[in-house]
Amino acid sequence: MNNIVHKLKTLVLNEAFGGVLLIVCTLFALLVQNGSFSEHYREFLNLKVGFSVGEFELNKPFLLWINDGLISIFFFAIGLELKKEFLHGDFKNPKNIVLPFMAALGGILIPAMLFALVNIGDAYTLKGWAIPTATDTAFALAILMMCGKHIPSSLKIFLLSLAIFDDVGAILIIAIFYTTKLSIVAFVVAGLAILVMLILNLLGITRKSFYFICSVILWISVLKSGVHATLAGIITAFFIPMQTKNGEAFLEEIYESLKFWLAFVILPLFAFANAGVNLSNIDIGAIFSGVSIGIFLGLFVGKQVGVFLFSYLAIRFKFAALPQGSNLKQLYGVCILTGIGFTMSLFIDGLAYEVSDIFNYADNLAILIASFCSGIWGFIYLKFFAARS
Repeated sequence: MNNIVHKLKTLVLNEAFGGVLLIVCTLFALLVQNGSFSEHYREFLNLKVGFSVGEFELNKPFLLWINDGLISIFFFAIGLELKKEFLHGDFKNPKNIVLPFMAALGGILIPAMLFALVNIGDAYTLKGWAIPTATDTAFALAILMMCGKHIPSSLKIFLLSLAIFDDVGAILIIAIFYTTKLSIVAFVVAGLAILVMLILNLLGITRKSFYFICSVILWISVLKSGVHATLAGIITAFFIPMQTKNGEAFLEEIYESLKFWLAFVILPLFAFANAGVNLSNIDIGAIFSGVSIGIFLGLFVGKQVGVFLFSYLAIRFKFAALPQGSNLKQLYGVCILTGIGFTMSLFIDGLAYEVSDIFNYADNLAILIASFCSGIWGFIYLKFFAARS
């Protein structure tokens, strides 16, 4: 019995299984939105949820609680991983940073340029330039894991390292380019919350409740400040102590406790809430509009070209080395998978255009098609053309 429980636990915590669950949630969302339950689906997402304390009130549709709240937890986990890697992981050695950093940089610049070239002259459409710059790591990793022993494990580490810089890039893009009107009062409150967490960190205090209270105050104040609330997640992560005064791993414990909720609650719920594209509302003409073509070219062409080109240049000029045991063919296969933008691209799309049906959902469909093509082509290429000799 214990053996069965252990196998189930191993399956549940497997990254590839988490990616498969995301695919299932995506298909389920499409099925529900285009079936007889579409009205209930929309009611579920538009359900108002909130609370009030005195004169303060926070009341939002459930969809925004997911996109502003739950995704902040995802970025909090990214922040924890980033801090851990820089202090005690691979990024402690500067040489190990170069390849994933350059890859992420290429994966942002080239897709953005392609999107801009297609949509040049249309100021409103150009607001979506960042949509094809994102990568859905869970999906990409799931496809890579499905390739089995054909691919060296060093490429998995490369993809994860690339994902960290990719997510940091997404956070900076959101903070700089998708920020609305700013509130000075909210910034002051956010600053005080950060100051308290800094003091807690310097004093070596590791009471989770203290950091939780500060993080909630920070999240609300950042939300009200005009900057996107996800920024609160990564800021909080930087102030979490690595260990307790007794030498016990504190940050690692928090990170491990989040893994299950991220893989099997937060990200699947995010996929279900954002992937429900009503196919009957899509205008055929809109599919071939600048925004759709820009997104498709950016994700399916721009990501793989940008990531591989910048990686190759870093290796060619000896700033970095190929991941151990891999070759350029295998590296290129992983670069193809970075075109799976899916949840992160949908998220940035929502920030860029706000009104989700402005393009009759053709932008969302372009994200899904480009992500699907990147996943299928990446799998075929890695499995049959770049297999380990």
